[in-house]
Amino acid sequence: MQEPNGGYRISIRSLLLRPDEKRALDLTIDSETAAGYGLGFAELPHITGSLENRAGVLMLNYHLHCVPALECDRCLSPVEMPVDEDFVHVVVTEAATEQNELEYLLAPDAMLDLAETAMTDLRLAMPTKTLCRPDCKGLCPVCGKNRNDGECSCGEGDITLVFE
Repeated sequence: MQEPNGGYRISIRSLLLRPDEKRALDLTIDSETAAGYGLGFAELPHITGSLENRAGVLMLNYHLHCVPALECDRCLSPVEMPVDEDFVHVVVTEAATEQNELEYLLAPDAMLDLAETAMTDLRLAMPTKTLCRPDCKGLCPVCGKNRNDGECSCGEGDITLVFE
């Protein structure tokens, strides 16, 4: 399904014209493309699924598996967070209103960018806060030691920070 040049844009024109037509999807997004969306991976995004014309409505159904390489928001330790998610989209070539653009996956030139779609879905599926563990103690605000590795010796372990 991936184009020889590494692109992930596929034409949906023939699917739009043939009711009950179905095309299988099975591809891995390469590290260079994934990095272009600002994410690193321990295991690259892999998409399996289908594009199907159901009575004139084009449906994109796919499963996304990957392991993003993230950083804990409290202590900056590396975190690998496996993602296994299913996504369903109705694909249209034009939207009647701005509200429809939010409800449907828009492919105005009858070309669908699978990498962009998957990476956008991934970003929306990921938690807003990444922690190495639920009880992460974070870094000492004075010396920067990772408090998960033990208390620091700077004597500032009891400092309470006040933000105004």
